[in-house]
Amino acid sequence: MSILKQYEEIDLPFYRTNIAPFLPEKILDFHAHMWKHEHWTYWEKFSKNKSNNYMVVEAEYGIEELLDDVRMIFPDREYYAVYFGDPTPRTNIDLSNAYISKIGRVNKNLFPLMLVKKNLYSRDELKSKIIREGFLGYKVFLPWIGNDYGNINVEDMIGSNELEVANEMNLVIMLHVPGVRRLADPETANSIIKYANMYPNVNIVLAHCGRCYRYEEIKVAVNYIKSIKNIYLDTSMVMDPIVLEVVFDNIDSKRVLYGTDFPVAAMKGKRVTVMDHWVDLVLSGYPKSDFRVISDNMRATFMPWEIAFALKIAGEMAGLNNKEIESIFWNNGIALLRKVMNGKLLIQKLNSYLQSLPRRKSPP
Repeated sequence: MSILKQYEEIDLPFYRTNIAPFLPEKILDFHAHMWKHEHWTYWEKFSKNKSNNYMVVEAEYGIEELLDDVRMIFPDREYYAVYFGDPTPRTNIDLSNAYISKIGRVNKNLFPLMLVKKNLYSRDELKSKIIREGFLGYKVFLPWIGNDYGNINVEDMIGSNELEVANEMNLVIMLHVPGVRRLADPETANSIIKYANMYPNVNIVLAHCGRCYRYEEIKVAVNYIKSIKNIYLDTSMVMDPIVLEVVFDNIDSKRVLYGTDFPVAAMKGKRVTVMDHWVDLVLSGYPKSDFRVISDNMRATFMPWEIAFALKIAGEMAGLNNKEIESIFWNNGIALLRKVMNGKLLIQKLNSYLQSLPRRKSPP
């Protein structure tokens, strides 16, 4: 069966029956990436690094590739995204941020986050870049490649410069938590809680529900953050309804944000638990990667739909109403972005977009 025929005869009917009915007209994806090949530092070196097999990615995934994927996965919805570059040592941070900022200025639907590394910029430089280049916050740089995160702690990733500016400007901080035990590690959780309490105007978003894809992780992790109101969870690559039910049973659903992790999620398959680790079970056609099992002996559809479907199931199990489930895909994220500089950066972004449009000639 051709890709187009499979899309029309298998994927779209599933979407129309199981996904579209509970989605709002506008979708805000709170976790997406973009990059160009020229942003990589020593691509050949990193592409051959064994640790890089932990997550194999394309050499290039720019605005064109993202929008191509979006047209297939959300064909009848208006798509918005909070997005950023690749936050790993493979990336030239300045080149990546320049590209992300440029894309944001000419796309009203795209909200850029700036890659930051501990003590890379002074406070004045951070403020200047945020205002001048239209960033709504940070994506914190990951000082490791692949699965080499075991000895990293939160304090290694972000410091007082970044946090003080974020607190002053009410910025979003997207954090991919380190450590083998993820947010379930008390040391990791306590570091995040410490920063959340010290800087109460900072809006901390923990990517991938604090990297808790499994019930055994989330049942511990959620207890650390349940009462910390400026800590949010994005659901990128979390596809287990039980994990999300635990989240909804313990924290306000307004602190939960739909995310995909494009281009990682641009596959057909599902992230599942096998023994004590997650595994991506996908159809053929994708490159080999650690914790990726490729098979044609199953039916599968797009991972962003699996994330959305898991949210619906979990919401129903936890007793959320239809409006609360729907808000995870739009209202919750927009409400959070409006906190940034009391909405000034959103207004600045809209004005920048309007100025980028070609001027119409006056009628004769």
